[in-house]
Amino acid sequence: MKRTISLPLGKTSAGLIVLTIGLVGLAGPAWGFTPYRLLIQAIRSPENPKAFVDDKRLKSQLRRALILAEPSTAISVQPYVAGGHGYLIGWVKDASERQRIEEAARQVKGLVSLAIYMPNQPTGLEAPSKTDELKLEAHLRLGLREKLGGDTQNIDVRILGQHAVLIGVLRSSTQIEQAVQVAQSTNGVLGVTSFLSVPLSGDAKRIGILR
Repeated sequence: MKRTISLPLGKTSAGLIVLTIGLVGLAGPAWGFTPYRLLIQAIRSPENPKAFVDDKRLKSQLRRALILAEPSTAISVQPYVAGGHGYLIGWVKDASERQRIEEAARQVKGLVSLAIYMPNQPTGLEAPSKTDELKLEAHLRLGLREKLGGDTQNIDVRILGQHAVLIGVLRSSTQIEQAVQVAQSTNGVLGVTSFLSVPLSGDAKRIGILR
């Protein structure tokens, strides 16, 4: 069964910030909210080259922190950084491992916030197939490109089992809804977690790509 929760986080005189989170069953918790005004600082452009360099540095430090805390998660947990905000997406063995990883990540100096989606990895007959995950990810990316066109360059996709995680920025709340709907309707996807933001008025032309 699929459920999608849309959370309008508030309005300002400049516009609307939206974060959409979809949760299914016991797939795992999702935390975090990234204000677009700060996220936009991560854009790779001549206007703010330092922010881009800082994000690359923070991502490297975040990855190193993960490896030192839990070497076995070097491949299973993927770090992302945008505008100084960190995201950790991937499988963990149990709640204890998740806590160690989170604690290590929070020690990385310079991170503004940390959003996490790290469910326990199924084992045995329920263990996910990496090949199937990659196929489903490719299928979902294709569906997003068909629906949103070039704006999908601002979205990163990760598949965990049959659960889709969307990270990035889009031009409107309507596009966020469309992206989530595409993910929900993709054959094989049983749940969606979305960390997607909408730019404030005046910032739409400066949308960039996650590092």
